[in-house]
Amino acid sequence: MKANFFKVLTGTCLIVLAFSFTASAQNFDNIAASFKAGDASGLAKHFEGNVEITIKNAGTSYSKSQAEMVLKSFFTSHQPKTFAIAHQGTSPEGSKYFIGNMSTSTGNYRTYVYAKATNGNLVIQEIRFEEQ
Repeated sequence: MKANFFKVLTGTCLIVLAFSFTASAQNFDNIAASFKAGDASGLAKHFEGNVEITIKNAGTSYSKSQAEMVLKSFFTSHQPKTFAIAHQGTSPEGSKYFIGNMSTSTGNYRTYVYAKATNGNLVIQEIRFEEQ
């Protein structure tokens, strides 16, 4: 009887874990699609509270609405042509991150995004654009 209980408990945990990884992957896909399209409001849907944005070594913490305007201005003057995630992972603290390559009308940027999982969704905490 105890063996069945542990099998059910283990199976349930694995299913929940699989769904959480799928949700994170879908959120990263949505975030990547927003970068590719230059969609600041699509990215802002993943903001909660303040967001740290660094563009070419100049970084500041912005409110959700300010961060959206900063990204909108960046995408207007640096229109994305392509975007691809090069690497993604999870930090020891449980934060998720990805590193992407973005080609724009004015050059190429290495893009870093750090997010934390909150209620099954990824909440962006930091975005960095480094010129390549």
